[in-house]
Amino acid sequence: MVAINFSKGQALIETMISVACLVFILGTGLNELVSAEKLATNDLTNTRKLIWDYRFDAKSLNTSSDYRMYERLGVVLNPLDQLIQVDLPLNNLWVTRRSIFPMAKLNDSWEAKQEGDLSRRPAKLVVNNALSGSITNALQDGLSFLFVSEELSSDSLKFGYINNEVVPESALKEECIDGC
Repeated sequence: MVAINFSKGQALIETMISVACLVFILGTGLNELVSAEKLATNDLTNTRKLIWDYRFDAKSLNTSSDYRMYERLGVVLNPLDQLIQVDLPLNNLWVTRRSIFPMAKLNDSWEAKQEGDLSRRPAKLVVNNALSGSITNALQDGLSFLFVSEELSSDSLKFGYINNEVVPESALKEECIDGC
């Protein structure tokens, strides 16, 4: 007589039932997963279009002025901007509302708009910029003449001077190796 091992058969049947249940659950949830993926993709696409559009949509986007920090910074930065006139826009942040994918964009950044601003704007923030002027230049030239020191002259020692072309052109050129 041959002995039949029922434990191997039971394990096989339990595995088949478990796999069938898993396939059924995944099959019924597949439509939900696909539709959720499509909704998320559409929401992401719409949010990207919204944040990169140049027209402002007040019901879909928040701006810097919608936050309390904007008011607190305005108390400090507005008098400072009036004093030194650096022209840093404060209301330049756009943030999406009611989206699964929150996005933010700096609408108007603080970079220099013109080439002259590359040196003028930072120079206004330098403390010793107040020392630059015709009176200081005359004092420097007088002191350099009295002490016979070129370093003190107004051509050599410039207060509040910002050079926007600090890197020499020769350093910007790439060297050709092995006879390019």
